[in-house]
Amino acid sequence: MPETLKLDGMNEAQRQAVLHKEGPVLLLAGPGSGKTFTIAGRILCLLERGVPPESILVITFMKEAALSMQERFRRMCASSVSYPVNFGTFHSAFYHILKESHALHSDRILKTSEKKNLLIPILKTYEKKADQQESGRGGWEGLGEEALEILSAISYYKNTIRPSEAARKAPGRWRQLFPDICQEYQQAVRKAGGIDFDDMLYDCRLLLEESRETREYWQKRFRHILIDEFQDVNPVQYQAVKLLSAEPYNLFAVGDDDQSIYGFRGSEPACLKQFAQEFSARQILLDINYRSVPEIVKASLTVIGENKDRFPKELRAAAVSQGERRLTGEHAGAVSLHTFESSEKQQGYLLQILSEEALGTESRAVLFRTNSYMQGLAARLKAAGIPYVMRERAASIYEHFIVKDICAYLEVAQGQGTREQMLRIMNRPSRYISRESLGEGGGGVNDMIRYYEEALLPPRQKKEVLETLYYFEKQLKKIGTLSLVPAVNYILKAAGYEGYLREEAAGRPDKWIQWQELLEWLKEDAAKQKSLKDWISFQKEYAQAMENGQNRGTGRDGKSRQMGECREDEEGGQEGTKRRPPVQLLTVHGAKGLEFDRVWIPDCNEGVFPHGRLPDERTVEEERRIFYVAMTRAKKSLELLCVKGTKERPRLPSRFLKPLL
Repeated sequence: MPETLKLDGMNEAQRQAVLHKEGPVLLLAGPGSGKTFTIAGRILCLLERGVPPESILVITFMKEAALSMQERFRRMCASSVSYPVNFGTFHSAFYHILKESHALHSDRILKTSEKKNLLIPILKTYEKKADQQESGRGGWEGLGEEALEILSAISYYKNTIRPSEAARKAPGRWRQLFPDICQEYQQAVRKAGGIDFDDMLYDCRLLLEESRETREYWQKRFRHILIDEFQDVNPVQYQAVKLLSAEPYNLFAVGDDDQSIYGFRGSEPACLKQFAQEFSARQILLDINYRSVPEIVKASLTVIGENKDRFPKELRAAAVSQGERRLTGEHAGAVSLHTFESSEKQQGYLLQILSEEALGTESRAVLFRTNSYMQGLAARLKAAGIPYVMRERAASIYEHFIVKDICAYLEVAQGQGTREQMLRIMNRPSRYISRESLGEGGGGVNDMIRYYEEALLPPRQKKEVLETLYYFEKQLKKIGTLSLVPAVNYILKAAGYEGYLREEAAGRPDKWIQWQELLEWLKEDAAKQKSLKDWISFQKEYAQAMENGQNRGTGRDGKSRQMGECREDEEGGQEGTKRRPPVQLLTVHGAKGLEFDRVWIPDCNEGVFPHGRLPDERTVEEERRIFYVAMTRAKKSLELLCVKGTKERPRLPSRFLKPLL
């Protein structure tokens, strides 16, 4: 057994949680409240009481969190003995149960690309049944993008067992067919000899529900179950945990409903209240924030306090207050608000402040609502030679279909385009031009004109298509005479590409807002380049840098930096001092569980925070929780950035800022 558990380093709430005897506990853990320390202490306490270590199951959501929890527990053990406590994620734990119960259909987990390749042929067979008026871009590329959305909807279904809600997450033309698509997709997965990642949860819940013998075996095997980040539990996980537990229900659930931000994949903070009610769980609040200064704690609580559906919490900071200061102006304190006339000026401010080479070791992060906003700044930082780090794996923003379409227009217009690029743009917007008109080796409008001149078509139809092609040719010639930014604007307005996007986003206002932001960034990015050749070259360099290592940024000296790396002062500065580590760029979801000395949150505007159109109060509350999580990543300094916009396109400040003002 480990040495006697030391309680002198714990606060009163932590001690109560660690020393709890038997039965279910709901440990409400605010940001920076030491929940990992408390969970590790709880495990040690159970071992001291003679609980066999192999009967303890500790569940987290991320593999890194499970390893971190295991390491924290190991460090708290005074002896060198290794205790066989079970640490793992929901997926790994359920995978283990399925495998040991001989209920695992396959041990080969399919990659996203493999799942997409299984789904696309199914969609092709249904394409004729779908409403062609909502067919989107169509073709294999269009289906590829839709397939990812459908896979996301299937994942939501497997995590919630709510077919109607899941179907609404699929593109419009596939919603009625969604149940049939789900069934055929699952058959294709089995036939391919693989397993979908979400099947581990879905199948394990089904196994425990249907097999009493299996259920009772695992209930005896795991007498104590500790679950971290319980606010992120989805209905399927919650039902599986209930099935795994037996009297006296030694469930130790740790979570914070204010930090539940994974509703898009089925997570529900309501599971916390459901757990408290169904199990009559004892509630303990970890109310001391050891991370942030009091100003940040107060500001973040002011924001989240606007939510109605939450456990009320009184939290306090362990750090000493720096004194009340204004939110804006020269004397702004730990929390400050900056307003800019345009997105470009906001980006300029970030570039300026992040380029400062002041000595120090403070960690810094810029947090974004979406990946596209993050990559927009990443491209600017790279162009400016400012070191940065992106922790999250993502495709280059230049791989977005809109960017590729615009570049295809530009290259075709300058006579440098390929046949594939012409195929991309000739019906964006729709010009009713047949793919066959381009031929196998052709690549220009002249080839298409010749095809239709010789085609056996009704005279009126031939005339209409040829007139369209002559006008298309005229547009391309005009684009070829313009410099980069005017050419992009011409493509969007005169060539009708923006109208095409608006039609594509019909019924999906969130998508249209996202695409508008991308177009604004695209024009700003193009304005920084001298020519199309330079722009294409920069895009390739950026994509190559991302491919070479997601966790690296490039410094002014051109040397690659590992995440969080500091280097000695090469200019012979003060002895022993180091330059700041590269700034980290993360989405709010990617920053969950992390902390930084200084944090910037740009685009604190309606449409971003909260994101898109908000159909109901439930969605508003989740968006407010996302903003709260972003704020609570900051330890010493939090800067909120907001854009006023222009007369033509005004921007409203986020409603989440109002209680702060």
